[in-house]
Amino acid sequence: MKETKERGRRHSLTLACFSPPVMLATMAIESVLAIYVLVRYRHGAFAKIAAILIALLGIFQLSEYQVCGNHDPQFWSHFGLAAITLLPIVGLQLISYVTKKRRFLVVGCVIAAGLALVFLLIPQSITGSLCGGNYVVFSGPTALYEFYGAYYFTFLVFAIWELLEAMRENKNGIIRRILRWFVIGYLSFMAPMGIVYALYAPARVAVTSIMCGFAVILAFIVAFQIVPKYYKHLAVQDKETKKD
Repeated sequence: MKETKERGRRHSLTLACFSPPVMLATMAIESVLAIYVLVRYRHGAFAKIAAILIALLGIFQLSEYQVCGNHDPQFWSHFGLAAITLLPIVGLQLISYVTKKRRFLVVGCVIAAGLALVFLLIPQSITGSLCGGNYVVFSGPTALYEFYGAYYFTFLVFAIWELLEAMRENKNGIIRRILRWFVIGYLSFMAPMGIVYALYAPARVAVTSIMCGFAVILAFIVAFQIVPKYYKHLAVQDKETKKD
C-alpha cells in the first residue's frame, strides 16, 4: 500500500534517446557543430547563441550516457534536465534576432531559469533515474513535471507561431529562407513526436525522448543553413548601407 501511494505522488519522464553508443556519438557530433559555429562566426552574437543551443543538446546526450554508465547518475540527471530546460528559450532568442520581436521572451527566460535552478539545486526534483538500455527514466513530483511539460509545449508551439507569422509578413527572400529553415528544424523533432504520440499510446511517456533523439537534425540545420544565411543577410544589408 505504501509503495502504491508513493507511485501516485511521482511522475516519470522517460527519455529514450537511442542506445548509449548513439548518445555518445550524437554528443560528439553536436560538440563539433557547436565549435564549428563558434570558430566560423566567432564575432557574432547570433552565432554564439546558436552554438549554445547546439551545446545544450550535446550536454543532454552526455548526461544520458553518464546515467547509463552509472557515473554519478544523480548529478548527471539534474545537470542534463536543467540543460534541456533552457532549449525552448534559447531557440526563441535565436528566432527573435530574425523576426525582431521579443514577445514573451522575458517571461519565458524567468520560467526556464526557475525550472533549471529547481533541477540543479533541489535534490527532490528528481527522485530517481534508471537506464533501460536505450532510454533513461527520470522520476519526480507529478506537479513539477506537469508544469515542465506545459512550459515546454507552450514555448515550442509559440516559436512555430512566431516563425509562420514572420514568414507571412516578411518579403525579404533571405529572411524568408531563414525562417523556413527554422520551421523545418523545429518540425524535424516535433513531427516524429506527434506521429508516435498519435499512433502508439505506450510511447506517450517518451515524448521528450523522441524530441531529443531527433534534435541532432536541428543542430545540423542551425549550423549549415540558419547561421550562414543569417550572416549572408547581414552582409547584404551592409553592402546596401554603404551604397546609400
